[in-house]
Amino acid sequence: MKRRVNTLASTTTTKKRRDWKEAEEEEDGAEAGPLPDSDDEPKAENSKPEEKTAAKAATGIPNPVVWFEISVADKPRGRLHFELFRDLLPVAAENFRKLCAGYADDGGKKISYAKTFFDLVHTKTVATGGDIDASVQLEGIEQSGPLRHAKAGLLTMPIGNLSSFDPRFQITLGPTPNLDGKQVIFGQLLASPGAALHPLHWVEAVSTSTGTPREEVQVEACGECTTEECQVLLGAMVMAAQVDRTSESQADRYGRSGLLHGELEDAVTSDNLSQVLELTEDLLGHLEWACKRTMADSERDRKAGLLEVKLKSLMAALRKVAFKAGEVNGFENRLALDAKGQLGRAKDLEQSLLRVY
Repeated sequence: MKRRVNTLASTTTTKKRRDWKEAEEEEDGAEAGPLPDSDDEPKAENSKPEEKTAAKAATGIPNPVVWFEISVADKPRGRLHFELFRDLLPVAAENFRKLCAGYADDGGKKISYAKTFFDLVHTKTVATGGDIDASVQLEGIEQSGPLRHAKAGLLTMPIGNLSSFDPRFQITLGPTPNLDGKQVIFGQLLASPGAALHPLHWVEAVSTSTGTPREEVQVEACGECTTEECQVLLGAMVMAAQVDRTSESQADRYGRSGLLHGELEDAVTSDNLSQVLELTEDLLGHLEWACKRTMADSERDRKAGLLEVKLKSLMAALRKVAFKAGEVNGFENRLALDAKGQLGRAKDLEQSLLRVY
């Protein structure tokens, strides 16, 4: 399956969200530290200016929500919706929002996550995507964050260089505490209203222990949600800024995503039974393929073992032949020596006879 050229899918929204930077300037600018249950300390007043931290929480500005339209093996599998934590990591959130909405670089070329792939999908760990076939000139992201990789559906990025931005990202498929301190969480996957089966299950279905997905997972299109869509996904109270995010705990923040992503059997309902059966059929097909491959490998190993036994027997026989050949050679050498001795004695006898006669 050939990958398609990375171009921006034309996406528009019915209403434009107001620029969040201008909106922040209209706020009184209340200072806020990390979340109460995090291990990070609040930023000191005399910290270095170039160190990026989540120093300001824009409590009056709703966090943006973006979406990916994904396909698995060229079959459409629905939308993944992400709330971006602009109140905690404004740079990382804004960079990701721009790449979802699409932006023009200095040369006027449109750049976005559209038509990119999830190159790695590790079982119960992470799904990695965002490898854009273009130069992304965006600001380097924050070097630390207060949230921990405690559940599935978190949007995370490796801590990189302050002066450059790597657009690659990961979605956690389960708790991944080994990423704490190495990556920053800047968003979370939301529940998918209207979808019989959450699209993340389709991504998980192609995961492998090595990370190479069994089928291609592609972002067919991407964009930013309208205010009305955000109200449906996040709730009217959150959108109306009635939630005080300055004191919001990690558990509360994660809890309002509405995503209860457990095992597939726990997600089965009468509404999504057909999709679950389709997904199960796909998984069974993969299992059958894996079993056949394992059996083929076992048969190959069995034949290799038999061949090895035969080779060992052959080598033993060759060693015996070599030994026998050595014995034969030795016998021939002895015959040659005897012949030389007899010839010498014959010559001596000839000389003696000549002297006598």
